[in-house]
Amino acid sequence: MLKIQKMLVAAMARLDETMVINLVKQGLQMGISPYVLLDEIRAGTDRVGELYSKGEYFLSDLIMASEIFKDVLTLVIKDPTVVPRALYPTIIFGTVEDDIHDIGKNITTGIMRYNGFDICDLGVDVPGAKFVEAVKQYNSQVVCLTGLITEAFESMKKTVDLLDEAGLRSQTIVIIGGLVNESVRKYTGADYWATDCTKVTELCRNILVTNKRIVQSS
Repeated sequence: MLKIQKMLVAAMARLDETMVINLVKQGLQMGISPYVLLDEIRAGTDRVGELYSKGEYFLSDLIMASEIFKDVLTLVIKDPTVVPRALYPTIIFGTVEDDIHDIGKNITTGIMRYNGFDICDLGVDVPGAKFVEAVKQYNSQVVCLTGLITEAFESMKKTVDLLDEAGLRSQTIVIIGGLVNESVRKYTGADYWATDCTKVTELCRNILVTNKRIVQSS
């Protein structure tokens, strides 16, 4: 089983879609947990991101990684052992206004859904007012804003300000992701920042379990 998992990470890093799909099918047939397989896919995708950062991969490769991940999710969903597990309240996700990048968001929400999170994904280029409406509709405690361009910082700040104006800020924890850091967090007024889907998942789990703000872990 361990051999398949290592091969899966390597195949994903190579963007070998046929090999990835075949290995996932083999893993499911051998009884490997779908959640374990998804985590290996995530690890492979992280490698793709590292290669992109080094200039060895290009934007088209990131898009390819996202498409492979979606195909794996579709395959896993069909597995009879997979039962949706809504263990936590709804979390609002979206790429903020003026930004249409969604690869990282899609991977993160995919991983989180199969770890028991109920996700409301608003999509891309989402106006701040739409986030406010979603928080009201789902009575959400956590909002995740993503963006990969500098213009997104203003949109993130505007969204946080709109939550405050609507009287929702004190009851809503805001996490920003993408091309962000501590300086961006302070500027936007968000509570936390994260650039890794695993950290986002763990952060949201800790917040919802303790029902309070925790120490920034990124």
